[in-house]
Parts: sequence; structure tokens; C-alpha cells
Amino acid sequence: MTYLEAVQLVKDIESKYDVMSIRYRNVSVWPYLRLYLFDGISDKTEIKPSVPVVKIVLKSLFAYNPFKVFKHHDVWLFTGCERRKRIGDKMIHRISGGISTNVDSCLMIEKPHLLLGHYKKKEIEEKDIVSESWLLALFHLIERLSSITRPRIENEDVIKRILAENNISFDYRRYVKKLDAKRKSLRCLLRIAPKPRLVLMECPYDSMGYIWACRQKGIRFLELQHGVAGKSHNAYNARFYEPLMQPDGICVFGSEEYRYFTEEEPQYTPNVYMTGLYMLEKADEFFVNDVFGKDRERYSKVIVASGQNGYERQLSEFIDKVAGQHGDYLFVYIPRMADADLNFSASNVRIERNVNIYEYLKWADIHITISSTTCLEAQYFCTPTIFFDYDRRASTYYGQLLKEENGAVYIEDEKEFDKALEVIQGGDFQYKEVFVHNHVDRIVKVIQG
Repeated sequence: MTYLEAVQLVKDIESKYDVMSIRYRNVSVWPYLRLYLFDGISDKTEIKPSVPVVKIVLKSLFAYNPFKVFKHHDVWLFTGCERRKRIGDKMIHRISGGISTNVDSCLMIEKPHLLLGHYKKKEIEEKDIVSESWLLALFHLIERLSSITRPRIENEDVIKRILAENNISFDYRRYVKKLDAKRKSLRCLLRIAPKPRLVLMECPYDSMGYIWACRQKGIRFLELQHGVAGKSHNAYNARFYEPLMQPDGICVFGSEEYRYFTEEEPQYTPNVYMTGLYMLEKADEFFVNDVFGKDRERYSKVIVASGQNGYERQLSEFIDKVAGQHGDYLFVYIPRMADADLNFSASNVRIERNVNIYEYLKWADIHITISSTTCLEAQYFCTPTIFFDYDRRASTYYGQLLKEENGAVYIEDEKEFDKALEVIQGGDFQYKEVFVHNHVDRIVKVIQG
């Protein structure tokens, strides 16, 4: 099933069935289940880590001093190691890097990278940091123990009818157990560690159990926007939400998301703050030299392609085709995960792994992606974007926001690439102000409020 077909099917289900009556421990679990149901019915390729998750978790337990969690911190900040980018000799968190270094009494709880675990202490700026591996190990233990029991789901017949009448195979009980295991693991930690006043998290819809636990403990919870956030994203376009698993507020990049969450989707959260993006302000400071200086002696243009999980094959095949037809252009392909299996027959395609894509976006002549949020950062750097509109993902996500006048061209296949080049080469674009400025001052003010 295509992405758009899956979107429509979920919408139809929410309008036809009493989905919010599906409850566990007096909480509606539909807003959580719908995310994984969507992933199961859409044709997105599943990304499996090359190293067993358990091995990474165990390896990461003592990457940082775990006893720091027993020191009182006013703020807990959940983030993931994979979101770090290199700036100078440090690996900086692109979204939350300004928080832990500018907010007193803040503990960073970092999820390990699926390949390397965590970076060494000398490579990062944070001092008060622990690995989330301890919580993840507890989560997996609780989940394993729950496998011998059957969760008591209220109105379970509703979800059964949804699956049967729509011919869907989905192990909803497994996901309910995962949700509860996340809740229980954080509650266990909160029993033995000093309770924070505030919890911040990137991508919390993957960890609704943590939100639920914070709600039960009376802890304020704020979401940090990490990517697409709007009506085209399945986590932000639900017909219904469960208040006990929604954030108290969300910090967004700029005015577009602010308008969406205050006007179109105000039920998502009661508080919306515009705080910008930390990495872009760091990029302005550090990336002052053209990273493609030598390449320009050989190639007339440099095109940077941003890969993304689940769609590396589709994008890489597209790039290989257009690169073969444009030998005077250098195509630099940056996969989302460094271990992505990529092969190109065109000699003018270069794969760059473990680089800071923001530096490459700043100096690229053109940017290509399927639907990565790097298209938003490209606007900041005044770099035009050609969208390979696979499965209409890009036009669905960004069609109303980024138009041709903003240096955004949507094409369906490699046959349309030359026309897209003509548009870009002859264009005088008005790039969008997607991100507000003064990120650190804004986010500190929100946290202190």
C-alpha cells in the first residue's frame, strides 16, 4: 500500500470506528497504535540495524557515568546520539545542543547510536550526561516478562473488527505491551532518582510511555521539533489524541509550525513556542570555507543528495540514473545512516558518510531529496531543492509550504530532471524564513518559564 493510500485508510478508520474506546489502564491507546499500524500497512522499507540492539545497549551502559542520574537536576533532556553533527572538534546535538550547555541543572539522557553507541567524552560538550541504555535495558526486561501475560484491553473487539474488516495483520497486543513497558521503566527510574521539574524530548511519539509516566508523576513535558511537523505527518494529523500521552507544549522551528499547531491542530498540545534550530546558528559561525572548493575545478555544479531511512534504495537509484546523464556535475550522496548499503555505477557520484550535512548543504549548488527535512535547512542556506517526489511524499509534506518561487521543484522521475535544472538555473527565488533566530535565548526562556 502506498503512503497516501495508508494515510487515507487510517483517516477512514478513525471516522468509521469508535477508536478512542480502545483503552488500556483507563487510557486510550489508539493514538499510539495508529502510528505503528500506519507503518505496517504503508510500503516504507523497514530499517534493521546491522548490529543487534541488545549488544549496543549493553556496550553503552557505562559510556558515561550512570550515577549522575542520582544527582538532582531540574531538567531532564531526552535525545538520540544519531542526531549529533560535527562542528569543529566536537559532536554537537543539532536540535538540543544549546540546552544542556546553557541551562543550569540539566541532565541529558542520550539514546545510543545503532552503530557506534555513544561518542567519547572528549568529543562532546555535555558534562551531565547518562546513557538511556539503562532505561532501555529495563524496558526490554519488562517487555520480555510481559510476554507471558495478555494485556487487558477494553473494547478489544473494536480493534479486532478494524483489522478483520480491512484485511490488516497487526499485532496490537505486542505494541500495547511495549507502551506499558516504556511507562513502567521510566516510573522505576523516577522512584529511585530525584524527580525533575521538566522533561524535554525529541520525537516523543516513539516514546509515549515516557510521556504517560511523566503525566502520572506530575512532571511537565515539552516536545522539541526534530523534523516534519504538520498535517502531512502521521503523528500530528490524528482525529483524536489521548491527553495523558500528549506533551504539555511543543517548541517549533518557526511561524509555519506555530500557525499549524495554534490554528489547524490546537488539540495536539495547549502550548506552542517558536524556538528555531540550534545547528543552523552554529553552522553560520563555523562553516565559512567552501567544502567543495577543489571539486569545482573539475565539475560545473555540485549536487548534494540527502538520504533518509526507508528510502535509500529509491533515492540512490534515481541519483545513479541522473548522474549518468550529467557527467559534468558532481553528485554527493549522504545517507541517513552511515552503514547504508549503497552502490552507484556512475563515476561522478561520491558517497559521504559521517559528515555534517549542514556544511554540505550550505555550499551545494543544488539539493536533492525525497522528503527529508534537510529541504527546510536548504531554504536557510538559500540552496534550491529538487524533490524526487516518490509516492508523492514530498508534495504531500511540503507542497503548500515550498513552491517553485522558493526554489523547490517536484519531479516524479529522472526524465523530468533536465526541466527541473532549467527552472533552478533561471530562477530568482524568494527563500522562506522557515526558522526563527536567537534559538538559545528563546529556548532558555521557555525552559525557565
